[in-house]
Amino acid sequence: MFSRRPDCLVVSEPEGTLSFNREDMIRYAGHGQIIASGVVFRLLQKAFMDLSPQEPPSRKDIWVLTAFPGEGVRDCIELVTRAVTDGRFTLDVNVAPSGAPSSPIGGGMYFEVGYRGKAFAYTFNPEIFDEHWYQSVQNFQDGCDSSENHGRYVSYKYGVLGELLAREDVFIDVHECCADRVLKIKSSTLK
Repeated sequence: MFSRRPDCLVVSEPEGTLSFNREDMIRYAGHGQIIASGVVFRLLQKAFMDLSPQEPPSRKDIWVLTAFPGEGVRDCIELVTRAVTDGRFTLDVNVAPSGAPSSPIGGGMYFEVGYRGKAFAYTFNPEIFDEHWYQSVQNFQDGCDSSENHGRYVSYKYGVLGELLAREDVFIDVHECCADRVLKIKSSTLK
């Protein structure tokens, strides 16, 4: 009997299961991607419950469409799902609905995750991804002018991570969506 653990994401492969925790994501994407690790962890944790509640989802059958162009998020999704390498990851910065928090690098904090013909849409909470987050990432993600400012920014990022991992309301909207849209995108990328 499969039992989910709150501290890891589990996917299946023909040879068995693989589990990933948030620290695995940081090791893959880098220390600068602390927030990204929390975003992907909570996203896939919720998506796996919605899409495959009785068993770990098959790694090769998960696809992701996102409006967020962050490399750390992409890398963390790749680690768990291999969707980038296998052509099951699509970035479209214009797909975010109104109300999705805007990103300082374009797009928004919106994701669709699909599995075997079913899909859910996830919009992150703008209380977490607010103007302070926007300005902090815009001003400091690519480097700080002093070690003091860098320390404050790292501390701030851990605070955002804490919210992502602890809050019940990390999403303002979760709903089933049309899997056909991503399946069409997926089939066009495989040609």
